[in-house]
Parts: sequence; C-alpha cells; structure tokens
Amino acid sequence: MKPCRYMLPAIAGAVIGLTTINAGAQDASFGCKILLCVASQNPSWQGVSYCVPPVLNLLAIRKVHPGYWPSCPEAGTGKPGYAEYEDCPAGTTPTTINRESGHGSNMRGTPACAKPVQTACSKLYNRDHRVGNSNYQQNAEFQRVGNACTTTEIIPRTRRKDPYYFDIRNKGIGSVARYYFNLRH
Repeated sequence: MKPCRYMLPAIAGAVIGLTTINAGAQDASFGCKILLCVASQNPSWQGVSYCVPPVLNLLAIRKVHPGYWPSCPEAGTGKPGYAEYEDCPAGTTPTTINRESGHGSNMRGTPACAKPVQTACSKLYNRDHRVGNSNYQQNAEFQRVGNACTTTEIIPRTRRKDPYYFDIRNKGIGSVARYYFNLRH
C-alpha cells in the first residue's frame, strides 16, 4: 500500500475533485475530512497527526448522537458500511453455530463458515435405515443420502480489526475501492 502522504492527496483529488494545486484535505468539509482520514491505510488515521483532531471530534459527537455520521456530498458518501467479521474462505458459506460446543459453553449464534465434506459412513450409518420413503439419515454431525455420507466442517469467523468501510468510486476509471477502518483510538 502507498504511504499516507501519497494516499490522502490521491483520494482527495479523485474523490472530492479538488481543483487547485494548493487545495488539500484541510480545505475539505467536515464530512470529507472524516472520509479522507478514515480512508488512510498506511498509516491509519490514528497515525496521521492531521486526522486525529477531526476524528476525535466525530467520536465525541457520536457519544451524544450515536447514529450521527457526517456526509461528504462531493464523494457521494453517507454513513459507512459495517462488516464485523472477515469474509468466509472460498468454498465455504457464512452460517451460525446452532448447537452446544461440547466444552461446557454455549456456541449458539456464533458466526462461522461452513463447508460440506464427504466422509466415510460410520457403522451406524452403514445400516439400511429408512426415514419415510427415502434412504436418508441425519444427526447433528452427519448426513447420509444413499451410500454417501457428508459432514459439515465449521470454521470460526474472526472479527475484523477494521469493521467499518467506505466504497469509493474512482470517477476517472469507474472502479470502486473499499477502504476498511476502525474508530478505536
């Protein structure tokens, strides 16, 4: 990633469309300052001395008005998106755990990623038990359809370090870049 000294002016020019050479992030509206600061990636806004005061001001306002987020009309942004958990790996689908963990703690409702995996049928499932008119059996861990058994591999989802995001469109080339950030100071 590009260092912040290159990133902020590039975002300011592309997103806000500042037209003068001397214009910069300090000339932007409050909402656009916030957008420019939280979009900073390396370092994040906490490491950019210019960004700390406006973001701390935003945090103070949000303590009184939790739903408040300033807009940046020049960039067409409003409130940021929020994605608490990392994306599931390819080949898996987002789900939640719907059973006890077996270790004395309740895991119900915990976000996870699931992937069906073929497995050897245990002796219990090698018997020809019929449910209704089909040769189908299921318990909490295995499913059997005919002679095939599958289980679901559960992978816990990790929380994002930076759960908030803005999708910023580069008007020049039409692409969209997602910038994740956090509001912890």
